[in-house]
Amino acid sequence: MKQGETIAVIGAGLAGALVAQGLKRRGARVTLFDKSRGTGGRLAAARLGELSVDLGAPGLNNLQFRALQDLLQGSEQPELACWQPQAADFDLQPTTGPELWLATPRSSGLTRSLLTGIELATQVRIARVEYGAGSGVWLEDDTGQLQGEYDRVVIATPAPQAVSLLQAEPELQHAVREMDMAPAWILLFALEQRPGRLARIDWLEGEHPLFRRIWRDGSKPGREGETWAIEARPDWSRTHVGEPPEQVQSMLLQAFSELCRQELQPLRQRIHRWLYAHADESELQTFCSRDARLLLCGDWVCGGGIDAAIRSAQQLLQRLDA
Repeated sequence: MKQGETIAVIGAGLAGALVAQGLKRRGARVTLFDKSRGTGGRLAAARLGELSVDLGAPGLNNLQFRALQDLLQGSEQPELACWQPQAADFDLQPTTGPELWLATPRSSGLTRSLLTGIELATQVRIARVEYGAGSGVWLEDDTGQLQGEYDRVVIATPAPQAVSLLQAEPELQHAVREMDMAPAWILLFALEQRPGRLARIDWLEGEHPLFRRIWRDGSKPGREGETWAIEARPDWSRTHVGEPPEQVQSMLLQAFSELCRQELQPLRQRIHRWLYAHADESELQTFCSRDARLLLCGDWVCGGGIDAAIRSAQQLLQRLDA
């Protein structure tokens, strides 16, 4: 990679933000595009009235935190707070909870910190990536407007969304089409007071027919309010992926009420479907075109999870350093 190259990154999740930050440190002129209003991807937050609740991953575990530090070695490290929730299984038996690292006052602060000084174009949905007559790569949005010509383009979206952007590279497109990603339903809600059975519990995880994990978001550093988040199991989410959100919301809240042994009436609630939340464990064998003008990045490239998103960013940056 040469100094001053123009590089577009599509997707402002953790992998895209890490790549954009790494490219900027290497002297590239980076523009990052995202279809959402903000950054974070599956580290995003959502509003519940005046409160903010993390909508995706609840934080980074110790292995992921160390991997992030290693990747950012020699550059300014983002400020992350440590959270050690009081944990239990779904029978409310105490367990050893995770130690998590997260930005305050919301997890999307991590990507915002990484993107300091980088040109960011939000609410722009890139619909087409096309090679120009020369060595450039053109981007077109979903309104048909050209968004510029770049020396390279990094696609850091979930695999199913990347497929339509890979028409210029049929072999890569075929490989990405084979990658599977499972959905996840997330329910956020605010209560007037804490459920009595969970008075000393911030984190629930274990075997359950509906739930993957539940956490009291208001217990995290820098958070406020009696706010909770429920993440449904991937298999349950896949079974109910096409059902009306209001119906899914009702099922999850009823199951939580049964767990708490009291009828709960949230002050506010919000249901969200992450259509592409969990990648399978397989890894993509090829993640860039032969001339590295078009590259892929994301957790699904390296097997799934936050640690895979970090490895994917590292892998891409090493390819461009070669």
